[in-house]
Amino acid sequence: MAFWLVAALLSFAVVALLLRGARSLGARGSIGTAQAQVAIYKDQLAEIDADVLRGVIARDEADGQRTEVARRLLAAAQPEERVEVLSRPWQGAGAALAVPLLALAIYAGVGSPTLPDLPQVERLAQAQVNNDLDALVYKVEKHLAQNPGDATGWEILIPSYQAMGRFGDVAEANRRLLAISGPSADRYADLAEALMFQGSGVMSPEAATAVREAITLDPKNTKARYYAGLAAAQDGRQSEAQALFDALLAEAPADAPYRRAVEVERAKLNATAANAPQLSEEQIAAGQALAPDDQQAMIRSMVDGLAAKLAADPRDLQGWLRLIRARVVLNEPDAARSAREIAKRTFAGDLAAEGQLDALAKELKLQ
Repeated sequence: MAFWLVAALLSFAVVALLLRGARSLGARGSIGTAQAQVAIYKDQLAEIDADVLRGVIARDEADGQRTEVARRLLAAAQPEERVEVLSRPWQGAGAALAVPLLALAIYAGVGSPTLPDLPQVERLAQAQVNNDLDALVYKVEKHLAQNPGDATGWEILIPSYQAMGRFGDVAEANRRLLAISGPSADRYADLAEALMFQGSGVMSPEAATAVREAITLDPKNTKARYYAGLAAAQDGRQSEAQALFDALLAEAPADAPYRRAVEVERAKLNATAANAPQLSEEQIAAGQALAPDDQQAMIRSMVDGLAAKLAADPRDLQGWLRLIRARVVLNEPDAARSAREIAKRTFAGDLAAEGQLDALAKELKLQ
């Protein structure tokens, strides 16, 4: 009840101040521009007199200046239309009163005005009984603020952060654990996963680095190998991604929980490969036999062909990623930026696609 009393008093105090200001402006009624001009010209006449006394200007010149200022002063003093500033202060008062009344109506409909406030101490004490996840997390965070080296505390927070969708905090907790407990393949893989979710499905440079660290420590780490394949696919390294996913599928038991995710990514690669321009063995052999300049021309022709294909069917994200990278390889940064902009417009609203395009642009220094 005390809260509502304070809130009501503050609201009425604000309204009172607004009404006072509105009345003050209303009392003025209007402000004429002539009055201001008259004051300016009077000041100019006083300055002319002062200049004569100081000997800055001659009397004849001063008389001419006085005549001109006097003419303007007379013209300004003539009656003219006045500009209304605020003739109806009740309009401001109505707007001021509408804000707290509207807020009260909305809260009465969707809020709980009769529910008593629960002090923080009491809420924290009852957190476990009430299954209050926010309060439980807060208690652990408060403990870790004073004991940042408590690995168990960070371990406890990770699943809670995941349940709350706070993937940036999941990543930070994994970084803390790496610093406290030392390098671990599983921990690096977990960091890569958290960063991927934080980036809406995009494998950032930090995520890719975490994957490499994990595989260095444990080349058989399943999660790290999966995310390595995902990073390769997003980076346009299709053959490498295919090899990684195929190896995972060959080793995975039929009931492996990650098998379905790998199959989905492998199917995406197959779809991309089916739409990509294919070279026959004869074309490959002919290209290898060409002079360097001719090979460059052949590559450029293939890239232009990919660009034409994307112009006809722009909903091929992997094709755009390959095209952007190819333009950079061909030393065509402007064309690469143009391709990226077209792709961004094509996939506007698709956060995952936009993230991949932005990550590639950052890697290739196109921003």
